[in-house]
Formats: sequence, C-alpha cells, structure tokens
Amino acid sequence: MLKLQGSIEIPGDKSISHRALIFAALSTGKTKISNLLESEDIMSTINALISLGINIKKYKNYWIVLGNGTSGFMQPNNALNCGNSGTTARLMLGAVSTSPIVCTFIGDKSLSKRSMSRVTDYLERMGAEVSLTRGDYFPAMVKGDYNLLPLCHELVTASAQVKSALILAGLSIHGKTTIIEKRPTRDHTERLMKYLNLKFKKITKGKNGSLIELNGPYEIQPRDLKVACDPSSAAFFIIGALIIKNSKITLRNILLNPTRIEFINVLKKMGGKVKISNKKIVCGETVGSISAEYSKLKGIVVKASLSSLLIDEYPILAIAASQSTGITKFNGLEELRHKESDRIKSITQNLKRLGFKVITQNNDIIIHGSKHDIKKSIKIKTFNDHRIAMAFSILSIIYKYKISLDNEKCIAISYPDFKKHIKELLINA
Repeated sequence: MLKLQGSIEIPGDKSISHRALIFAALSTGKTKISNLLESEDIMSTINALISLGINIKKYKNYWIVLGNGTSGFMQPNNALNCGNSGTTARLMLGAVSTSPIVCTFIGDKSLSKRSMSRVTDYLERMGAEVSLTRGDYFPAMVKGDYNLLPLCHELVTASAQVKSALILAGLSIHGKTTIIEKRPTRDHTERLMKYLNLKFKKITKGKNGSLIELNGPYEIQPRDLKVACDPSSAAFFIIGALIIKNSKITLRNILLNPTRIEFINVLKKMGGKVKISNKKIVCGETVGSISAEYSKLKGIVVKASLSSLLIDEYPILAIAASQSTGITKFNGLEELRHKESDRIKSITQNLKRLGFKVITQNNDIIIHGSKHDIKKSIKIKTFNDHRIAMAFSILSIIYKYKISLDNEKCIAISYPDFKKHIKELLINA
C-alpha cells in the first residue's frame, strides 16, 4: 500500500510571483527576487515585461529585474502573449494602461474564452482606449494614457485580479483612486505595497469586504523580495496526506496569508488533522510549516461567502469530499466557470465517470462521499486545466493508478515539479 511520508519545500507562490515581477518592473532600479515560481504562467508575465522594455535576467537561484518606473513601459514590437495565464492578462491590462503605448494582448485557446471585460470596463471608464474581440475576449488592444481619470470603483465581481489591475493603474494616476470590494479577496498586492513603503488607505469591513484609497502618482523604490511557498500547491499534498492511509507529511515555509489558507479551516471542520508551526514574517507575509496526517473526514456545508477565499482549492477539496463520510456541499461557485476550464463541469463530470454521486444545483456542487473500488482503468479529461490534473493525480494514488490523465503536461502551468515531489514523498507502507 502506498502512502505519503516526509518533508519537502514546494515552489514559490504563483500569485505573489506575478506581483513581485510587475512591482519590480514599475520600480526605479534593481530588484532581486528569490524563490520565484518558474512555471509557464510566470514565464508569460516575464516575457510580457521583457517585450515592454524591462530587463529581466535569471541567475543561479534568483532573478534580477531592472525597473523603468510607473508609466515607464516601452512600445512592444509584438503582441503580449499571456499563454494560459489569467493573472498575467488581467494584471498587465491594468499595468500598461497608464503608459503612452499601444499593446495587443493574446492568449491560448483557453484564455481566449475567459472574460476580460471585468477589467477593461473599468479601464475604459478611466479613459483608456480598449477593444476586445466579440466584446469580452482576447485578442485585445489597449491604448494607454498618462492622464487616466482618478475614479471610485465599486467591484461587481469578488476578484483579486480585478482589484490588483485597478491598483496597478492607480499607481500612476494623478489624484485619488478608490476601490470598494463587497467581499474579501486575496490581499497580496496591498501587502506588497506596504513592504515597498507605498502609502495608501485600506478600511477593512470584515466579511463585507474593504475600501482602498490610493493617491498617485507613486515612485516605487526597489526592494529585494523573497517569495513564500505556494499554499494552493501545498493543498494537493495536504489533502493527499489526509485521504491516503498511514500518510504523514510536513511542508516548510508555506505562505500563511489568511486569505489563502481558508481551505485549512474547511479541512479541520471535516475532521482533518492539520497543524501549523514555525511562523515567521518574510517580506510582509507570514510563513510557516504545515503538517498533515491521515484522517477520517466527514462531509460538511461550505458557505458561498467563502468562495473567493477557496477559488483555487475547490478541485482538490472536491477530491477530499469524495473520500469523506456523508455529503459535502460547496455553495456559490459561479467564479469556477471562468477559470482555466469550467471547473464545475470539470469536477462533476470526472467524479461521475469514476462512479461518485455528484449533483449540481445552479452554481452549487453536492458530493456524496464513497470509498468504492474502481475495477477498470479510467482516463480523466483534464480540460487542459492544471488544478484538475493535479487533483485527480492525488486521487489516482488511492486507486493504485487505475486513474490516468489525458494531458499531464498542463500541470507545468503552475507546478512543473509536481510529479517529482509526489515521488519524493511516496513510499510503500
């Protein structure tokens, strides 16, 4: 019988890696970035910044970025190819909007089906000229302007990407930019601004979101950055340890930002044995070790109000639910339809193919836990979605690899070393 055992350090956080690169590019000098995630998504951001005239070089175990200041991007010779990365696309739309250049944005087939008007509608209100294909999708053209209008934006969608895009635009705008969130989202951008000594006002309203005020323009002084390890990637191993018998693992230097570890609270409510230790502060973020061991999980109801804090973890949480006793209900998952795939569809279709009882009600998913055997080999359709691929890779361990994937390569979008790290932890019980 196979089990997960041991301790590892996983790659840098994807969300922070994107933001570290962009803020370094907007600074006025040299930034050293350590533990940067080197995935396909991050390379999309690096290549986009290079196309905009930013000097970026990799050394043995760190990267150097020479920033040109806010509004300092140069006219690119080619389209900015965002690949599969929605974060690259949406953050860079905001970042380029205040430079006097014309940019064309493109992406792969999947990204070209994901909504961009949720960012560009705000940029157009501010005075940027934007055109989208079919009104909402890439390819897109953006004509930036030094003199965008300082406005108050009330966000319709709970999205850290939209919020961050508007913050990045607001850094160069003369006057006060206000962003109102109705629900809390990841706050990596705000924490990075504090670490870089950029003054702004944030009024937190708890479960009712927040209000952010920026008074631009800003001059960003470079400061070396170290990226904490990715908790969304850690979730796959943590849940693997909880559902695979006799497993016990420790993951070191994991980002413990409260907007990123809600999945741990969910797992504890399900009965999961998860512990956090060795806390410390790194570049404005709390990091620490997370330990997990095999547990008998039970089904619970996960409220819609938590959806923005669990957005990347739902695929692997669905796997945890499938191995639990009883019924788990995930409410309010509309945003999952706008990720690398329609994840409501991707999760439910694949679990049903494996014999699990799954019900969808509008944007809710109801999973009946079951530990039935799988008697024949079944190939999972990943929909070119890295988190779907990784989630079902974990489940395949329980079923002695009777589960296979139609596309393993998509895992490299966020975690090129995923399979390698599984092998490091996997032993015979």
